[in-house]
Amino acid sequence: MGHKVKQSLMSSRIDFFYYAFRNVLLVSIPLLVVSGVVLSHLSFHSSATDSSSDSTSSTDSLSFSISSSCTLSSVVDSSHTAELINGTYTNGIGKTTITTLCNDGNGYSVYAVGYSNNEEGNNKLVNTESSNFNIVSGTAESGNTSNWAMSLNNLKDDPSLTPPVITSDYDGIYGIVPDKWTKVASLPAKATDMIKGSSFTTTYAVYTSSSQYAGTYNGQVKYMLVHPNTNKPTLNNLESAFASHGIQPIYRDEDNKYYFAMQDMTADICSSVSGDGENTATQLVDTRDDKLYWVTKLKDGHCWMTSNLDLDISGTNVATLTSENTDISTTASGSGIYSAGYTEQDGVWTWTPVSTAITSNYYIYGNSVKPSAWPTNNYITPYSAEGGDTYYYTSNNTNNDTRYNSLQDCKNASHTEDECKRYFVGNYYNWSAAIASNNSTNISTTGAIASNSICPKGWRLPNASQTDNVNNEFGRMLYQAEITAKVSAGDGSVGYTTGGFNKLRSNPYYFVRSGDIGGGLLDSPGVYGFYWSSTVSSSTSAYSLAFGGNNEIYPARGYGNYGWSVRCVARSAGE
Repeated sequence: MGHKVKQSLMSSRIDFFYYAFRNVLLVSIPLLVVSGVVLSHLSFHSSATDSSSDSTSSTDSLSFSISSSCTLSSVVDSSHTAELINGTYTNGIGKTTITTLCNDGNGYSVYAVGYSNNEEGNNKLVNTESSNFNIVSGTAESGNTSNWAMSLNNLKDDPSLTPPVITSDYDGIYGIVPDKWTKVASLPAKATDMIKGSSFTTTYAVYTSSSQYAGTYNGQVKYMLVHPNTNKPTLNNLESAFASHGIQPIYRDEDNKYYFAMQDMTADICSSVSGDGENTATQLVDTRDDKLYWVTKLKDGHCWMTSNLDLDISGTNVATLTSENTDISTTASGSGIYSAGYTEQDGVWTWTPVSTAITSNYYIYGNSVKPSAWPTNNYITPYSAEGGDTYYYTSNNTNNDTRYNSLQDCKNASHTEDECKRYFVGNYYNWSAAIASNNSTNISTTGAIASNSICPKGWRLPNASQTDNVNNEFGRMLYQAEITAKVSAGDGSVGYTTGGFNKLRSNPYYFVRSGDIGGGLLDSPGVYGFYWSSTVSSSTSAYSLAFGGNNEIYPARGYGNYGWSVRCVARSAGE
């Protein structure tokens, strides 16, 4: 569900150092903390018998183990000092070689964050005279604002080293010094080969505008190495699958529980999970707004979101939607339905929705308020309505669900917190918003599939159809779960098996009857549930999964201006 969490980093083994950067406008020497050496553990057992017989003997048993270890160290190759003149850009400031050494094949990740004035997340160069003159993080080489940036480069000449993968924002180019823990380099886990060691260098650039105040500026970047210590992970759930692929949890909630990122999901991770259902369930965090979602591998072999998407498409405190955090194709973007509002820079596509998010003031069964911005007949413009802190608890029967306006209201009705959170309503999206388009009417062929979506990177909208028994992913998911008697049906209804309707709304599926927004009104909350697919029905409509009313489950065709819910499925290999 969409609850925010605060950020941190976790592993059973963490090594870190601070890399200080000073500007006269610059200078400092890195401060280094290196993990201690892990010693081998030696144990033995001796059994001996005192006897005069020549046939007797004694044996000493010996066994030892070497603990998994990964260390991080650095060497300053050139001083991080620069004397700058206003209005100039200088790069290649300083050079530090960062080296890792691991004694296993588990892989690792290196994260970085701005750390000026001993404040984690402060990515400014701090003026010693006044904060009014601080230099922000950025990459511009000219302009009205001074800024500084960092770049990482692999050392590939030493055959004894295995170069890590530098993230695209910093691989040989200058990128923004991050204001939260951000992965900058990683080495994937290896099945057989030992990781010999790896090295990369880091350097910095500064631009000072013509109006930058004279003085001394101090800045720091903090680097952290995260390394899993499990040699043979069991893949009985999604969390261990993430760890086995060298992925690390990077978010921490208020109870100090850590979470992997939705954007780190891959086809290999999902396929490596054994089993299905609740035993594979975990919560992942969406890096676009730090909200949590339940994710589960289901009987159809796909990994699904089992809670509703709650991402605002625009407004305040909303991350920029790019091909690095959102299901935006770098090949499909910029053409057809993905031309308006799409821009490209350095191979990264950005979608800028033309609408703004709508508040949670709906017209509900006689209430006097309704969203003034939601269109009554607009199939083109993307819209998203914030559902608020709303829950529809299902009591595992076919009666209508009860609506609660807050988590506390739901808990006060004798429901557990987990029960309530599973049925969080999330946001309502029209189809243009669901497929991340500013003009969805440009795709009109029945059965066509939209390439992009509002889902996180690595995820997409499922396919659906009333007549397609092959590519109907919503239908196959229901059929494999023994919820429906068939995948698709020309008459719309696919029926349901004994207990199937209740199963759809319970463990491990948790579909929510959140109603829909049509004509600016929230209709049938607690009675019907509607979930968008990526499949076109016409230029003004698309297919969806719908259920409710008289215990019906069917692939519906809905007008694109309706506001429906969204659940995403992880992309498969080759997608």
